[in-house]
Amino acid sequence: MQEKKYTLEWLDLIITFTLDPSKTNVDALGQKEAETIIAKAVSEIHKNKTFLKQQTFTVSSKRKIQHLIKQHHSTLVILLDQACENALKLTSSNPVMISTIQTIIGCVDELLTFIENHFWEYISLDERVPAAYLTQIKKEVAHRIDSIRPGLIQRVGNKNLTDILLGVLNNFNAENQNRPISLREVFYKKEVIKGLEKINDIKEEDKVHDAVIELLVYLNFNSRSFMNYYTQKLAQKINAYGPIRDKMRQLLLCYKEFNQMHRKPGVKLNPNYADVKKVIGNWFAQEIMYLEKKHQWDVNPLQDYSPPSPAGTLSERFKILCFLSVDQIGLLFRAMDSLRILKARSLNLVYQSITPYLSTPRKQDISWESMRNKSYSVEQRDKEILIKTLESVIEWIKEY
Repeated sequence: MQEKKYTLEWLDLIITFTLDPSKTNVDALGQKEAETIIAKAVSEIHKNKTFLKQQTFTVSSKRKIQHLIKQHHSTLVILLDQACENALKLTSSNPVMISTIQTIIGCVDELLTFIENHFWEYISLDERVPAAYLTQIKKEVAHRIDSIRPGLIQRVGNKNLTDILLGVLNNFNAENQNRPISLREVFYKKEVIKGLEKINDIKEEDKVHDAVIELLVYLNFNSRSFMNYYTQKLAQKINAYGPIRDKMRQLLLCYKEFNQMHRKPGVKLNPNYADVKKVIGNWFAQEIMYLEKKHQWDVNPLQDYSPPSPAGTLSERFKILCFLSVDQIGLLFRAMDSLRILKARSLNLVYQSITPYLSTPRKQDISWESMRNKSYSVEQRDKEILIKTLESVIEWIKEY
């Protein structure tokens, strides 16, 4: 079958024999031979890219595709190591040979990057990255960081955040190679940089800071410094409001916005730390509890006290603010009634019982008839929001 063909045969021969100074007199190769090798190498890289793309469409077995991709990736890593060793073995300063070997290294690195970008799901991410390949990766990362650094520093508008972010990326490049580094860690750093490159293209400068925050939450950038920074910014925003009730509303709104941020499953900066979602979620829970208790102990002076009416009591003191719309709440209770999660004489009675105790950001007082009517004709957008909210609840329960 075509997928069993060894398409890296020419590159293998050139790297392990022709350009190995310990096996061949490489200084005897002239300019013409070098140009032929370089041209053929470029052609081989293109041929291998095309071959791998074709195989993903023609090979029906996912297991066979995975085997093919893993085989190509591991072979290329070995060849890259060998090519880097060849460069170190050169005893002369022959510019033709130095240029040829460096071009071959670049070609192998290009094919590796292609495989990692297009077929990463077939690669074993926990494998240790060999030293030579890691050196190439760090060069690429350093170059990309240098390209985005000026724009980020200028446009993010907060030195603390850019220092945290660039500090983590620079530490990766400056680290001693004695610590084993996996492909998973390499892919993570590359994905952070890729996200920052996209943010650098945002036209509206006032959106750049929040876009960086959303990226780091999405990629579970669980650096302690970042999580401390994020909670401090939230606290400053909430404490800008005076009365406790206003603080609570703003806190709940921020919590809602945080829960609605997208998250990529299965990724994190540091595998030894807790997830961003868990740490920040716990911070919100503690702050909400603190404000609730503080509100309970805020007693009005005696002269200002007057017994509240029953209606006023419900409206002012016992209402629960829900960040779903009336339509979405109605649909939720209709679903629970249909699935027998709730037991009542009728769904109308459920609506009549709960609406006096609920409010939404748009409605202080909810009509049970309105909730009932709207639950019969729900828009697709309301369904999607409710489904996403319930998925967040499921995710929270799983991690509890």
